[in-house]
Amino acid sequence: MKAETFFRQYARPEILILLFSIVVIVNFLLFPLLMPAGEGLRPLDIMFAYSPSEAYEMIASYGEETRKNYIRGLLFIDFAYPVIYSLLLGFGIYLSWRNPRLSLQPLVIMAADYLENTGIIIMLSAWPEQITALAIATSIFTTLKWLMVALSVIIIIAGFARKLITRT
Repeated sequence: MKAETFFRQYARPEILILLFSIVVIVNFLLFPLLMPAGEGLRPLDIMFAYSPSEAYEMIASYGEETRKNYIRGLLFIDFAYPVIYSLLLGFGIYLSWRNPRLSLQPLVIMAADYLENTGIIIMLSAWPEQITALAIATSIFTTLKWLMVALSVIIIIAGFARKLITRT
């Protein structure tokens, strides 16, 4: 199926609302169940950028059970989640610009997120071994993911702003 056909068929407000609802449920109900939380604890994948020492300090602070739960969360929840929010962003871009190529930009986010998750799972599983090069690469993927999310949101806002301005 061509990108144009896919976006024309599925990028509809009701699907956007459904995807947004799933994103809210995942972020506020499911992630808190399995992701590190508490005093000073943060999942690596919500941080913007981190050094290998910061990554391993955070991993050390999790404790054994939290590390296991984090891996479960990445494998079971964060496996489908990048697809869901990438579709949400892609559909938002399509609805604001009607440009199927531009709407594929969230695929970069999805790829970065999967590479980031893979790196985090390996770091958590290998603990207490510290793999510096992997921590650097994982931080790069995390940072790329967040930069691309910000770019997607800017693209969506700019597209809808353009539509509002051209209507008046």
